[in-house]
Amino acid sequence: MEQPRVLSFTPSQAPRITRQKRLTRSATVHPAGIFIPEDPSLSPEAHFPLQTVSAPDRPALPRFVNRFNSREMLLVIDGSCINNGRSFAENNPGLRPSGGIAFKFKGGSANSTTEAPTFPLLVPTEEGHEKIKDTLGTVKHPLEYQGPQGHIVDHTSNRAKLRAVIAALQFRSWGQEGWRRVVILTDLEYIVRGATEWLPRWVRQGWRKTRLQPWHRRRRGEKFGPKKPGASRYAIANRDLWEELQFRIEELRRENCEVSFWLACTDVERESQFIAQTKAAAREAAGLGHFWDMQPERFTQLCGIML
Repeated sequence: MEQPRVLSFTPSQAPRITRQKRLTRSATVHPAGIFIPEDPSLSPEAHFPLQTVSAPDRPALPRFVNRFNSREMLLVIDGSCINNGRSFAENNPGLRPSGGIAFKFKGGSANSTTEAPTFPLLVPTEEGHEKIKDTLGTVKHPLEYQGPQGHIVDHTSNRAKLRAVIAALQFRSWGQEGWRRVVILTDLEYIVRGATEWLPRWVRQGWRKTRLQPWHRRRRGEKFGPKKPGASRYAIANRDLWEELQFRIEELRRENCEVSFWLACTDVERESQFIAQTKAAAREAAGLGHFWDMQPERFTQLCGIML
């Protein structure tokens, strides 16, 4: 009998075709939506309590289900980076950045006294594979050196959190489970506004952003004249991951499953045990790559089997 487990695939091994397409100016981008809680006074644990979901053709699965809409489920994501802002080019290996990702898709709620079963996650090492337990439905993984296009990119905290969103959405075929909306809970505005607001503009502008700078000219009797806007353009960071995220959102949309983002901005939301547990897992994953040299090289797709 097949056992629940987590598999990891590099792009060449992935069960779906690796995309070489890029989002260019001619592309039409339909961004994800914003999730607005039905009751802002409820914590994420209360708004999406743990429930067992069953169907005739598959085993019962624990999921965080919206108490106001049984076709919506919750994923909690986070990322962490040791030596954030540093570069892989640092001469001192101890100063090089090391990122980690984590996402929570099931498990015990804050008021639950029963711990959900744990499943092993295999991470490649020089000696073979090392098992990392998935505690309370939280999966963690070190951030890869390479992005989905095969380019080496320095790790940052923002990149780790964005990578966590992609990993969570790719982990299962959420649309085929019957969900009509997957809600991503995060406390990072960069992720929420990027996926729901900024992405179409970035694509239209060719992934370049304009930074306005003051321009001064001298006038008679004045040291400086009125400011005029001057512009310098720079590339948008993490383009490869933003494209991968948008492609996954479109895949789920074809399965009649929308993706929405929930920004944890109130005290009740920020103090959620969901967020605290996921943050702790992300820090552990970042430490795996930094202290034990377990950083995977190639972009990896995590796939949950019977989870």
